Amino acid sequence: MAFLVSFSQENQKDEVKIVARANTGKILLRWGVTTSSAWLKANRYGYVIERYTILKKGQLVNPPIKKVITPNPLLPSPVEDWEKISETNDYAAILAQALYGESFEVEEMQQGGLASIVNKSREIEQRFSFGLFAADMSFEAAKLAALGYEDKDIVAGEEYLYIIQTAVPESLLKIKEGKVSVKTSGIEPLPPPVDLIAVPRDRSIMLTWEYDLFRSIYTSYYIERSEDGTNFKRLGGDTPLVNLNDSPENPAKRMFYIDTLSQNNKKYYYRVLGISPFGEQSGSSKVVAAEGVKELTAIPYISKHKIDDSGNIIISWDFKKEAENEISRFELNWAPKEKGPYKVVKSDLPPNSRTSVYTQPEESNYFRVVAIGKNNQSTSSLTAFVQTVDSLPPAPPVGLQGVIDTLGIVKLNWTANLENDMLGYRVFRGNLKNDELSQITIAPIVNNSFVDTVQVKSLNDKVFYQVVAVDKRYNMSGYSDLLELKKPNVVPPSSPVFSGYKVNNSAISLTWINSTSANIKNHLLYRKNVEKSEWKLLFKTDTVSTYTDAQINPGIKYRYAIYAENEAGIQSVSSTPITVTSRISVDEDFVKGFTVIPDRTNNKIVLNWRKTSAMITEILIYKSKKEEKPTLWKQLPGSINKLADESVSPNNTYVYQIKAISNKGNHSKLKKKEVKF
Repeated sequence: MAFLVSFSQENQKDEVKIVARANTGKILLRWGVTTSSAWLKANRYGYVIERYTILKKGQLVNPPIKKVITPNPLLPSPVEDWEKISETNDYAAILAQALYGESFEVEEMQQGGLASIVNKSREIEQRFSFGLFAADMSFEAAKLAALGYEDKDIVAGEEYLYIIQTAVPESLLKIKEGKVSVKTSGIEPLPPPVDLIAVPRDRSIMLTWEYDLFRSIYTSYYIERSEDGTNFKRLGGDTPLVNLNDSPENPAKRMFYIDTLSQNNKKYYYRVLGISPFGEQSGSSKVVAAEGVKELTAIPYISKHKIDDSGNIIISWDFKKEAENEISRFELNWAPKEKGPYKVVKSDLPPNSRTSVYTQPEESNYFRVVAIGKNNQSTSSLTAFVQTVDSLPPAPPVGLQGVIDTLGIVKLNWTANLENDMLGYRVFRGNLKNDELSQITIAPIVNNSFVDTVQVKSLNDKVFYQVVAVDKRYNMSGYSDLLELKKPNVVPPSSPVFSGYKVNNSAISLTWINSTSANIKNHLLYRKNVEKSEWKLLFKTDTVSTYTDAQINPGIKYRYAIYAENEAGIQSVSSTPITVTSRISVDEDFVKGFTVIPDRTNNKIVLNWRKTSAMITEILIYKSKKEEKPTLWKQLPGSINKLADESVSPNNTYVYQIKAISNKGNHSKLKKKEVKF
């Protein structure tokens, strides 16, 4: 792990990060904190290393055996301990300067006020970044800076868990501890770098190799070069190559290096070695060879293009005669758009050729000629545009068909046109057969299918479609045959309405007004006992609008509802239910002593009666003049037994009738009295 690359100050938490590797007779540890503020405080208070033995001879240790490796916090070595190593190790010198130097130069450091505060913050960040970088590059320097440790008190075959934490008090800064486990057995050598590629250039060779795969293993690389393939010399001396452009936001995939040469046409051999954070060196990569090559500068120029009598396009170009020996061939590239993508349509045109014929032109054609050098270099001409003449429209689409589901989703398809210059199709829709259809596609669609949505709950029970084909020159075909689709019937019919009912001694007669919707197949009459929850189909009819329910029990409250159903099986909303109570008996005499007495002095008629049962809940009184039809005059609680009628006038004969109703729905006999006033 390269700590410098891995740590990003933005939104970073304060914590310790660790890497570890088992080596012969020891375990190497490297760590670092993630922020400059944590680094400053950890340099002052130090680090504590704890080790837990979690596996012995293949068996888990429970509980793990704890060992505090640093009873006293591990602190950076004093400045005098750095003097000797700094004379021979540049990275140790950098790290010592980051820890103990009086200043770390940044631009505009001498400014005062707010600028000096900003520059001070920048200096701390620079100390932190360069300090971690130097520790990555030198394990010996990392150990002196309390960022590395060698644990030599180990036993082969055991597995350890290391916990490293700072001794910084939590009241100053809370820094999360770091953990890593490592086995002492099965020590594996470092893998060599892979996928090394050498790309020849003019007096230089670009080297590139896999970086992302070994990001957590190597912090830097050595590049070695040889003139004979046997004796290699390290480029850059002892200074390894580091990828400083890598970051968590933009992780690099490969490493790149350009080796500058003094001459072309001389073969060189290259190999790469990786350097771990512990200073270990990997084996070398596979050797690659390349030589500098003269840059191809001659460029082809398209000088002329024309369309012959057969419709083919003839491309002609110019190229320096003296540069023919620098190339192996020409390529002709074609694309339907200027931005491409371009494809090679002629690949083996000889160096002395200056013309080529393209036999499969489209409406828009973009060409470029590419000269391919003998060293795989290439130069390309500018793009030439050739447009063919096309005024013939495509044929009208055929085979148009479609379906509509109950949600109004319309799926259309038709036979695809066979013209080579097809751009797409336009779809048209209308609600009336003889009206002009409207286009419903914004731009031509590529596929010979289309999905539309229509309202199925509307007054129109049909929808009509046509399709037009469009070529790349926007020539439009004629319309396809008109497709007529019937919408699914999902609109419920109007509800029937109860118009009346009549309760007899042993039956209930119902009347209703049938649904006014068309295509009604049935009317469905349902009944339920009010005290129960289940509805029962009582009667099914097409046009009848009356029904007498004789299957009733006395004194029961029944609820009735009626539905209409069309030919598609769709039912209407229920009619407004009505509740009817069946009669129990009309033979009981609940009312006694019914009298009607005129009081001409006070201009009123007084009615009196008495009830014979405590079950009476309601008194009904009907009134009429003689020879007229009686109407319900008063509906009184069962507790009342006297009433005065003051709406009377002299010289009239009045007829009064009285009836009582019990709490079970029983109706008494109707009693009648006549009085002349």
